[in-house]
Amino acid sequence: MYFSSLLCSIVRSVSKRTTRTFSVIAKSPSTIEQSLTYTDTVLVLSLMLPSRQEICRFHLNLQTATVGQVIDEIKSEDAGVEHVQIYDQNGVSLAKSYPVNSLMTYPFTIELNKQRTFLFDPIKKVELKETIVRQHKGDGPSTEDTVAALYHALNVMKIYHHKYLELQKEANDLSVQLESLEKVKDKLADICQRYTSRCIWYGLGAMSFQVGILAELTWDVYSWDIVEPISYFIAFGTAISIYSFHLMTRFDFEFMTMTDRLFLRRFYSEAHRHSFDVSLYNQLKDRLFGVNTDIARLRAPLSLSLPAPPNPVKCKISGEELNLLDVCRTRRVN
Repeated sequence: MYFSSLLCSIVRSVSKRTTRTFSVIAKSPSTIEQSLTYTDTVLVLSLMLPSRQEICRFHLNLQTATVGQVIDEIKSEDAGVEHVQIYDQNGVSLAKSYPVNSLMTYPFTIELNKQRTFLFDPIKKVELKETIVRQHKGDGPSTEDTVAALYHALNVMKIYHHKYLELQKEANDLSVQLESLEKVKDKLADICQRYTSRCIWYGLGAMSFQVGILAELTWDVYSWDIVEPISYFIAFGTAISIYSFHLMTRFDFEFMTMTDRLFLRRFYSEAHRHSFDVSLYNQLKDRLFGVNTDIARLRAPLSLSLPAPPNPVKCKISGEELNLLDVCRTRRVN
């Protein structure tokens, strides 16, 4: 009797242990690998999708992405995910318009289908990153800085030379395109210059003719008492014309202003007659000037880490040193 009761107690204890072991194994959750990494511009979020049972990595722009975009990306990757919600550290649900950049300032939780919950803490990653950076700064220049400085020292001349060849090729292409346009422009400029000179001489002839008429009226036909009011009205009418020119053009009535206006008006009319594209010519000239300016800046001594030239370019009048960019602009104008 004693032996049978002992045997029953042993069987009961073994059955309880087996049941307890099976229940623990059934309730143990599956290990889920989750990660969150981000830089100044990119957010990399790794999640275990419930339907596919695999890790999916999402790449988002940290500066422009929102919570709604994260939710849409998760739903588009796994059709079995019907409910996605993101909560902050206090359990408050976040709206879809909430920026992800602000989400990186505190721990947050992602819930899928109201069952699986993933907790992410970006603050720990930031603290770890700052600690590593402080250690590198305290130990001296890091390996990355040394490699970057070495790469710059070894390849800066190659980069400058490659950029110089690109700019030189572009300048040559622009010069070839401008060659035919320059010939037409010079031809039109000669026509307009002759027209401007004729207008100036015609103006001098008209003024001389006016003086001759007034002199004849004064000494041969009438007396000065009669011609004086006529000369007064002529002078006052000339003043009114000059003032009207200033009001309409907002320029002073000067010799250079008048000749430039006559030249430009004639030039645009001749360009329209000869089908000369003035806007295209101006665009090509501006681009060529920009390329020449970049070449001058690229070949400057400071950009090449060279000392100042022994014979710098100096102004012939004042004797001051001139910048290469100013010299390039002066050559373009001339």
